[in-house]
Amino acid sequence: MLEIRKGTEKDIPELIDLLDYVRNSMEQKEWLFLDPPETIRERMADGSMTLWIAMDGKKIVGAFDTLNPGLEAYNYGYALNLPQAELLKVVNMDTAAVHPDYRGRGLQKQLMQLAEAELASTGKSILLCTVHPENQ
Repeated sequence: MLEIRKGTEKDIPELIDLLDYVRNSMEQKEWLFLDPPETIRERMADGSMTLWIAMDGKKIVGAFDTLNPGLEAYNYGYALNLPQAELLKVVNMDTAAVHPDYRGRGLQKQLMQLAEAELASTGKSILLCTVHPENQ
């Protein structure tokens, strides 16, 4: 049985392994941009990244993270020319990855639903993401 829970800093090494595996197994690698591991560590440590993970026993098989960018340059709201008050409500729905052996079980949807439910209680009401235009 799979368990879905919030990720912690101790999950970062295995998260990075999963992200690398998923990207390396993709035909179109440019469709998945990955932050450098040190950026992931920094954002988890300072609280600007929140992580949800799907576990099969002790193995991470799916992950989804959100970023609380504030007024930092990586806030997707700048691309929409949002005013400052709105920029502060933005959450970047960032990276979703599911191990190929676990696809088709709705894990990405479940992870995102947990994230959205938690974000609904924080006042962060503008949830934005990017998708490669050829990724259907």
